[in-house]
Amino acid sequence: MKEMDENTATIVELIQTTNLIDRPDLLALAKVAFIDYVASTLAASKEPKVVATAQQLATRKRVAHNRKLIGQPYEAAPEYAAFFNGFCSHYLDYDDAQANIAGHFSTVLFSVLLSVAKPTDMVLDILTAYVVGAELEGLLGAYLNPQHKLVGWHSTGTIGPLGGAAALAKLAKLTASETAQLLSLAGTQSAGMAFQAGSDTKPLHAGLAARNAVFAFWLLQETKLTANQNVFNNETGWLKTLGAVDIEPTQLQSQWLQPGQIKEPGLWMKLHPYCSAAICGASACEKIRKQYLVPRGYSWADIERVTFHFPPKADTALRYSAPQSGQEGRFSMEFVGWQMLALGHIEDDLFKQASVPEGFVESLQAGRFCRKHDLPEVAKDVRITKVTVQVKDGQEFSYMETAPLGSPANPFTADILSIKLANATSTKMSETLLAVMKDWPQGTMAEILKLL
Repeated sequence: MKEMDENTATIVELIQTTNLIDRPDLLALAKVAFIDYVASTLAASKEPKVVATAQQLATRKRVAHNRKLIGQPYEAAPEYAAFFNGFCSHYLDYDDAQANIAGHFSTVLFSVLLSVAKPTDMVLDILTAYVVGAELEGLLGAYLNPQHKLVGWHSTGTIGPLGGAAALAKLAKLTASETAQLLSLAGTQSAGMAFQAGSDTKPLHAGLAARNAVFAFWLLQETKLTANQNVFNNETGWLKTLGAVDIEPTQLQSQWLQPGQIKEPGLWMKLHPYCSAAICGASACEKIRKQYLVPRGYSWADIERVTFHFPPKADTALRYSAPQSGQEGRFSMEFVGWQMLALGHIEDDLFKQASVPEGFVESLQAGRFCRKHDLPEVAKDVRITKVTVQVKDGQEFSYMETAPLGSPANPFTADILSIKLANATSTKMSETLLAVMKDWPQGTMAEILKLL
């Protein structure tokens, strides 16, 4: 078994020494992320394929220490609970996203932590473990992206197991050697390809990442298997293998929680279940419609062409310009924009249909949509989309969006977050959940675990 290199030793030390007692800002953001995670998970809990998956996983039990499948009347072994909760929370693509990772880490991290959480665990410890996992994922994503995304990896599946491992190591108070080996076991299971967007396999990436972290934890705790501890060495390590990236210990130390990945670049949260890369474009369409089209009496029938302007390759995640199904439509700027301009709102149920509406198909066939990559290149943690609407009478209206509702610069209010939670459950259940979390990070996990 190879010993730790300096990079890995630095990451292990940062994980072990992180203390958030004096960081109420990060604890508050972690609480918001947890509420959004619960809303995203419960919103998908009645989907037929989610229910069918839960029913099958309910047979995968241990003699003891099984964990709840959120929103289901079932339990399963911890690794299968992590798998299900990750899959379910990402199934609708309704969960939060982050720019550095170019993916989703709350779906993995909270699924991992809830699969091992005990009623006696302190909320502070759970939220701290979440922040630790998010910090590692965000930093790794910043080192790898945008190349990692552009070559076709889905970082929720590739980086997610390492974040989950870091969170588990923090919560379980593992030794330095155990932490390095857990990161090693999790990192060697990194996988997930972006071409799966628009299928049930994309949300499986979140489930697999969570499962892999928990399974690695089980292997470390219950067997005598070992793993090399030089996970992040600059010759053959994880970052070198996946991105030909060299790092320095001083670089890691200066960036860790400065100010924190969930604070900057921060989390993108969603009002509707589609890819976060379309949020700016959807917001721009909404503002054009409300500010320019409706006051002038224009409808969708009056629009000649809609152009979506992006920085170079900024629409990579929006891989379907002509989606055939609602599920593909989650990753289509055209489909999301059409809903906002033609219908005046986003209809969530359209993303669940086997085929897209005929009206949208006709608009595609008429060539009413266009993408251009004519905006200046921006930093990886910046999102910007411009929409131009040309009307048949010759008028043209444009809007550039950089800070839509749900973005780090324009975050959800407590009221909006509670509405999202209520829409996923009921007003009464939402009020009950929020009441239990009112004093967080004080208290234990006992009450919230009963409710999920």
